[in-house]
Amino acid sequence: MIDPITLGYPSNPKPVNPTAEKAKPSTMNMDRISFLPDSILCDILSYLPTKQAVSTSILCRRWRHVWKDLQVLDIEDRPFWSRRGYRFDSYVNAVLSQRSANYPIKKFRLTSYNSSEDLILTWLDAVIGPHLQELYLFIGLMRRIKLPESIFTCVSLKSLVLKRYSHLNYYPEFPNVYLPSLKNLELEIVSVDPSKLLSGCPVLEVLKLILQNTTQEGFHVYVPTIQMPRTLKSLTFEDYTSLMEEINVREIYTPFLEYLHMRTVASANSELQVSVINFPNMVEAHLDICHERVEHGAWVPKLFKALRETKLLALKYETTQCLFSAPAFEFPEFHCLLNLELDVPCFNANFLLNFLHNCHVLEALVICIWKRAYAHPVEYNGPRPPSMVPNCLTSHLRSFEFRGYQDSTDEREFIAYLLQRGLVLKTVTIHLKSDFDLETKYIILKGLSAIPRGSPICQLNFIDHNHG
Repeated sequence: MIDPITLGYPSNPKPVNPTAEKAKPSTMNMDRISFLPDSILCDILSYLPTKQAVSTSILCRRWRHVWKDLQVLDIEDRPFWSRRGYRFDSYVNAVLSQRSANYPIKKFRLTSYNSSEDLILTWLDAVIGPHLQELYLFIGLMRRIKLPESIFTCVSLKSLVLKRYSHLNYYPEFPNVYLPSLKNLELEIVSVDPSKLLSGCPVLEVLKLILQNTTQEGFHVYVPTIQMPRTLKSLTFEDYTSLMEEINVREIYTPFLEYLHMRTVASANSELQVSVINFPNMVEAHLDICHERVEHGAWVPKLFKALRETKLLALKYETTQCLFSAPAFEFPEFHCLLNLELDVPCFNANFLLNFLHNCHVLEALVICIWKRAYAHPVEYNGPRPPSMVPNCLTSHLRSFEFRGYQDSTDEREFIAYLLQRGLVLKTVTIHLKSDFDLETKYIILKGLSAIPRGSPICQLNFIDHNHG
């Protein structure tokens, strides 16, 4: 039997100091942790990587077998990478064979880049059981692999994470799925339609789904429709499959959703369609919607309006570009929005003021101007904003940050507008464009600092990323 302790450690340990051996009993008397029951010691060790937890067996006789009762295993092969050879496989075999069978594994975390598919499946068979609650797999194999079907019918499983697990070999169809306790699911996949997997998770609350696109023959799977589970509270969804020419439909009918992070990338030939409902419980939303043809993003304003109850909203460059170009687009009323982060294709005061007029309690605003070398100019098609000052400026807005400031006339006038009418502003931070020379930056700083301020406590800060 291979001792897992010896793997990764010098084969010729240092000679024992007789004096130290004599002192050991008195040291043990002072070691209060060692007098704790095994259940508490195992609970402490469960927070450590398994390699470190197992290594505690060399401390003294009291600790020699404690690790064998661990019900939480976190095993990673990186510490075993060396010129002496890949000893990770032997280590995992030793750990699984020597641990106590009276304490079933509840949490299993495996990170492996070089282990064979057969070994991985053997380890999983030893781990999967009626007591397993959390399973995390990060597999570096860039080939198809067929996981044990028992994973997808494990009634006790509460969390399942498959990282870098691109190619699941389930052809022609996915196995039956029944995960009645699963609340957290994280998938990074290429060649499997996730619909059947999602339909077998009746109480799912947290979903991170990353659909990768590949041009590799035999790996691309057309995913026509994905229906997100209605029970979701948190959704992170990245979809790169629409780079192909198919028309895909994504349905997000999740009335209890509180967190949304959505990134989609669609080619000029793809007409991705996304259907949504209102999200009355939304707290935080991040949108990164990229359509090579902006007119195909007509669904983005509908999603935007569905998020009107959120407290934090972050829009990336391509998302605001869709809003700029949307015909007859009207901003919804944001009655709860406290934090707004905007990456915009160009500065447009009308767009920003129309937005602010509909953010009644906004406290923090961040604007970032994204200039791209080959981007087409984008015109804002919306109406002129109302003449009155936005309510949030006079009573709520406390922080404003401008990234990518280029000192155009429109930008200077907008800064002056905020400084003069922001009655409760505390900080205004300006990030100066990096290619300005020092003299130009000094002139900008002096000019903006001279603008009268409506708030007596407003502090104006300048950040020059070239000179600190």
